[in-house]
Amino acid sequence: MRFQSKIKYMLLLSFFIQILTSCEDEIEINVDPLTEQVVVDAWLNNRPESQSIFLSKTQSYFENVLPEGVSGATVQVTSSAGIVFEFIETDPGNYVWTPEAGETIGDVGTDYTLQITFEGKSYGAITTLNRVPPIDSITYEYDDDDVDRIRTEFFARDLTGEGDTYWIKTFKNGMFLNKPSELNIAFDAGFSQGAAVDGLIFIPPIRRATNRTPDPDTDDNSDVSPWAVGDEARVEIHSISNEAFFFLSTAQIQMTSGNSGIFAEPVINTKGNIISEDEEEEVLGMFNIAAISEMAVEIQ
Repeated sequence: MRFQSKIKYMLLLSFFIQILTSCEDEIEINVDPLTEQVVVDAWLNNRPESQSIFLSKTQSYFENVLPEGVSGATVQVTSSAGIVFEFIETDPGNYVWTPEAGETIGDVGTDYTLQITFEGKSYGAITTLNRVPPIDSITYEYDDDDVDRIRTEFFARDLTGEGDTYWIKTFKNGMFLNKPSELNIAFDAGFSQGAAVDGLIFIPPIRRATNRTPDPDTDDNSDVSPWAVGDEARVEIHSISNEAFFFLSTAQIQMTSGNSGIFAEPVINTKGNIISEDEEEEVLGMFNIAAISEMAVEIQ
């Protein structure tokens, strides 16, 4: 009986070894040829400065290069007051509107329509320039677990009335903290729609998401330097539409899904608010115009 048990144990062990070693087999993925789609990158704001819209086309998932811009399009934005803003191509795919001195694209509460004509087809989107709360303060303190590490935090209160959405951006000495894990968005004063946080101060995880985070997929985190005396910390709150909020939320999940290992969600194109007159053609990208509040402090 003891000998038979040993035989069963050895067979079972051999079976598991075969399973584990089979996981090391190299698999080649055959990807179907790409059907190109138009991509519109139209994140504007109401500052008195040049505004740009970038047009490109999709490319293969495994192409590790930036997409090339597409030329020859006609791009304009029209406000609900009837003002037309012409965007002129300055570089391939880059279309720019340059204001006169002190001129802005408009005021909070104004609706805007984006119209693009390219290769005989028309694309468009509609958005509203939404309100944004002021920033009350930016604070900093030494980390309890590391006396040499300074942590920053901002304070602001969501505007009363449900449904406001924001993109909070942090800049260290003028450098935008733009890693996928550093994308900081809020629905009212919290993370998601439906939370009872309307009109409150932003919750702590949002207030404290103003610090550089390490990359989980690399051992080189030399750019994750802590704040130091003399650094400038600048925080901006951008008002965004609900569509833009869900677009960014989905994009962040897609960009960080690899951190979940075998539980990662399948990669998909993130759908925005751009539509085509040809109902069968899918267009990617987002059109949003933001009002911005900001504050900066020097760490001393």
